[in-house]
Amino acid sequence: MYSALFLAVVGFALPAQSQPSPIDWTLEEFQPNVPYGGRADTIAVNPSDNRIMFVASESGGLFKTTDGGTHWSHVDTLGAYYTSAVAYVTSDILLATATDRFSVGNEGGGIWRSSDGGVTWSHIPSPSLGGPRDLRFDAREISIAPDTGDIFVATSYGVAKSSDQGASWIVRGPINFAAISVSAQSGNLVIAGSNDSRFSTKVVRSDDGGATWAATNFPVPVSFPVPVFDLHALAASPLDANTFYAYGDPDFFVSEDGGVSWSKIVPTFSRGPQDFCGGIGFVKPLATPTGLTLWLGNRCTVAKLVAPQIPGTSRFDYSGPVIQSTADHWDTRDMAFRTQGPDTGAPLLLATDGGVHRTLDGGVNWTLTGSGPNGYNALQITEVKGQWIDNLAKYDLYIAVQDNGIWASGDGGLTWPPPNAGPEGLNIEMQKHFRSPADSVVTVTACGPCTNKVGGRVFSQTYGAAFSGLHQWPDPPGPVVGHPTSIFKSFHNQGVDDTPGKFLKGFAATHDLGSSWTQYAVVPADRRDIPKLSAIRVAHRQLPVQYQAIRTGFDATRNFEIVHLVRLTMSPPSTMASVYFPAMNGFGGIGISPPDWDWHHVFGVDPKDSQHLIAPDVINGKIMESHDGGDNWSEIPGLTSLVTDAGRFRSGAGASPFNVGIFPAFPFDVGHFPFASHVSFSGDDPNSVAIGTQQNGLFVSRDRGATWIKVPNSERATAITSIDWMSPTDAFVSTLGRGLWKLTGSQVVTSVRPLCVIQSCRIKYIFKGDPSPDRFKRGIVVFEGEIMGARVEAGALRELSVTPQTSLAFVGAPVKLAIRYTNQRIGIIGIETNKTFALPSGRLLTGLALDERGGLFGALYTSGRIPLSDKSATRQDVRTADARFVLQQNRSPTLSKPYISLSATGKGMDNVEPEDPLTLTGERMPSGAVLEIVLDGSAIGKTEGDRSGFLKTIIKAPREFGPHTLIVRDANTKRTIDGASFVVRHRDAE
Repeated sequence: MYSALFLAVVGFALPAQSQPSPIDWTLEEFQPNVPYGGRADTIAVNPSDNRIMFVASESGGLFKTTDGGTHWSHVDTLGAYYTSAVAYVTSDILLATATDRFSVGNEGGGIWRSSDGGVTWSHIPSPSLGGPRDLRFDAREISIAPDTGDIFVATSYGVAKSSDQGASWIVRGPINFAAISVSAQSGNLVIAGSNDSRFSTKVVRSDDGGATWAATNFPVPVSFPVPVFDLHALAASPLDANTFYAYGDPDFFVSEDGGVSWSKIVPTFSRGPQDFCGGIGFVKPLATPTGLTLWLGNRCTVAKLVAPQIPGTSRFDYSGPVIQSTADHWDTRDMAFRTQGPDTGAPLLLATDGGVHRTLDGGVNWTLTGSGPNGYNALQITEVKGQWIDNLAKYDLYIAVQDNGIWASGDGGLTWPPPNAGPEGLNIEMQKHFRSPADSVVTVTACGPCTNKVGGRVFSQTYGAAFSGLHQWPDPPGPVVGHPTSIFKSFHNQGVDDTPGKFLKGFAATHDLGSSWTQYAVVPADRRDIPKLSAIRVAHRQLPVQYQAIRTGFDATRNFEIVHLVRLTMSPPSTMASVYFPAMNGFGGIGISPPDWDWHHVFGVDPKDSQHLIAPDVINGKIMESHDGGDNWSEIPGLTSLVTDAGRFRSGAGASPFNVGIFPAFPFDVGHFPFASHVSFSGDDPNSVAIGTQQNGLFVSRDRGATWIKVPNSERATAITSIDWMSPTDAFVSTLGRGLWKLTGSQVVTSVRPLCVIQSCRIKYIFKGDPSPDRFKRGIVVFEGEIMGARVEAGALRELSVTPQTSLAFVGAPVKLAIRYTNQRIGIIGIETNKTFALPSGRLLTGLALDERGGLFGALYTSGRIPLSDKSATRQDVRTADARFVLQQNRSPTLSKPYISLSATGKGMDNVEPEDPLTLTGERMPSGAVLEIVLDGSAIGKTEGDRSGFLKTIIKAPREFGPHTLIVRDANTKRTIDGASFVVRHRDAE
């Protein structure tokens, strides 16, 4: 029996009475079930109930447990996500501190207060400030005086004080002392620490409750001022009002005179295989019947020192052994203790880069708890990538997690089997489609230390890979400064620097998985990130096109580097690609996405139209688009306002005068971090485009960027780092601090009218009789695919099996279903045998009709797959161009001006560790001029170029983690000649 298609199809010219319905987008958590939960900075234990605790994660906001750490829930009522500290004032009153770099009104930064046990939170207005108004008010450590109950908070303007349980505040100074840590003692004694380069002393003290401040001689001897980078670096003795403790990397110190003078107390204990770790140093002194127990965190591990009181004195003996604990993750950050009961003071919870840990033996051993399905999901996922194994209809998913591994899933993220592929990583690369498991090739940069690796499907033969595990990738000869990019299955290219007798600076290519390499392109400018891939069709041949971010100059006013693009196009029969530097007319500079050390440059390339680019402009503060390969750019109408919520958020994090390095965990004050943090086109259907943001959620277009909508409630996914499209209406979204999320798009159609305008269609009913089509009140139709089977339980449809990349639409109302992907017809399971469907010849099963109870009502058959939109019919077409485009080449804009480069010995500049030697070279420098080298605002040396304008010198990378800026300027006029940015990252061995 022939009838009509029973819902409208989006995007087609349909009868006027039935206009197409928009796609409804939803974003929900899709957290990986892995042991790790992500960086935890501070733990607060309820003083009346050890089971209730809050954790301030580094970039995921607050989490709460009510069962001692087994299960956690995110505190959605706190309007901040870059949290630092959390503390109980009473059992009902809590305080939290945070940083906000993007809201114009600093809506999240500063101090937050709850008076109902953390159920609701209010943002405390910024207190009266005495410093420069262009430095945003941020808050860090919280300390409560044990005698008066006065509360002190370290802030970017000095130390703030409250005497009314946090209801009101005043900054008590020292004015402009950007404090990170603070500790309050009895008798109005307070000390505060900073790494502020404007102050020669890094620890200051007050003996009048913060009214006046004086310098200390921390540390002794004063060979150089040891900075205080660590949130929990300072602590007060619970037994002696004149005793303070401090951590100044890598040592621990004590003051027995109220903070005036300091001495080292403990030999540095083991930092494991890493040395420069990524945790937070802390000191936790606890009173015992015979003296003190000091729990010490050195950024790597935690240890205990028993310090008995020296008879007849108020001093303590610190000469005892340091007993190191064992934890299943390095990089310790904080520690909490029981607040009541017979075991008050016993270790309760440990915070690390890996998450939160519990102990069953008094702190000797610690094991991770609360992650994955248990709710503590603060993973900092730097990227997510997926791949279809076409003949299995399986979607493999890969994630790179800062501090916590590279993970692979062979079932679309449902399970993540161990082991993971390394402590952390970046640059996951593979083709979007492979025919069979044995064909899959995955490359990744696995760190600890960072090296390029190659593996098969899910890195395991269990999943049909040709070989198991990750193996060393055969890099091009010479220093390993780049990472492989997958162009075809066995065709990769990789950045190279000048290597005598081998390569010129640019790219090398391999067609045999690294067995042999040839020069592919010469690019004299410094590369940033890895290329993004598109394609072009010339004379019936599809050629790869890549866009690479390069540093083309330095903006001395904003104090950050200018990044533009270069385009590489395969140019057969030559083995060398044509190299074209787009004019970038109307465009200021490309910015960087949020990860602490894995900098991704934010721009998107249409995979089937290599002339179409979308990128936020960090200099002009607009979201821009080019339709001619980057030569000319224009603002996308209305999108900047939509993304920034009509100016509520800044389009980029602006540079403050002296914030670089003050908060090393938050690299958002160096100016080139755009609010729009990621741009992604669907590789199979570039009509689907998404833009992720720092704190305003996700925005989606279904017409290649012409119009946009915000995904409702998507602002819960903060600091979006990458988006991976599984189908035109399904994508995975990674975040820096809120783990993994899944984006799903579907239609809901309320009108059921005869609409058989796309494919000829037929409906077959299950029951007897021939009711009117108006009886169809509920149903499902699939686009870009077909239904291969279904499962019915208790008379209702529970599961739908569809072909890969299928999109769904619902008639009447959405139906909650499990979706499975398959290429095999499995039929309808769970209905009577006389009601099974026989597939008519030449037809596809593309819809199911449901009754009011959700039971199967009928089946829709069409003569072909139903397109998702009018543009989808041609979505597979790659833009065609003539040979002039392929042959287009020009000269690098960096060759006509002074230009500096930084390089690290034997590795790339994305793998710099503390105190690494760095080679600074310069070309076309002013002849005869004395040049000054400035690192993060401080002059570190002078040099001169030779007669040809060439200079070369060695500098040392800073100890501080995070972003840094180096400039070369004229020593006399102080005019900036050129500059570059780089990141120092910690070593990770676990």
